[in-house]
Amino acid sequence: MKKCELTVQIMLGGPSKRMGTDKALVTLGGKTLLDRAVETWNHYGAGVQLSVGAPERKALAPAGTLAVADIYPDRGPLAGLHAGLRACTTRWMLLVGVNFPFLTPAQADTLVDAIGDADACVYTIDGVPQPLFGVYRKRCMSFAETMMLNGDYDIRNLLNWANTVYIPLEDTAPFRSVDTPADLEEAENLI
Repeated sequence: MKKCELTVQIMLGGPSKRMGTDKALVTLGGKTLLDRAVETWNHYGAGVQLSVGAPERKALAPAGTLAVADIYPDRGPLAGLHAGLRACTTRWMLLVGVNFPFLTPAQADTLVDAIGDADACVYTIDGVPQPLFGVYRKRCMSFAETMMLNGDYDIRNLLNWANTVYIPLEDTAPFRSVDTPADLEEAENLI
């Protein structure tokens, strides 16, 4: 796969209950997590789109950035993946959670290089797949839709439907997520 055949979708997440406020808008090192993510991924592949969940959150998108609302609301990240694959104009999509500010294009390159003819490629940490940072082929959209119509909203289960390449990850530092005020404080100390 060539990177120009890939769209990056930044997942803004849901209600951010553990953070207490919209995590896409919390500030880390003087920038919101959303601004950091757009800055990191804006020039990777064919461009960036945002998975905003509810239509009213489209206003969060910076000018010129496509904001994609879920077609099937309240079904979590699987609905964001589905809507994103439907909206993107490329054959492939890189999913990136906004709450992972330490992930870089170098980690994405490994996924892109490893996917081959598979449908999906994700890292694993201690054997657990990390689906919110992965490369997905456009045909995963139909898997996601079938799952949601059958009441299964777990994005990890999509990896069982798809032909998935798993890459064990030794260095988990880039996967440090910012989901709570304590996580944010820790991340601030690392910036």
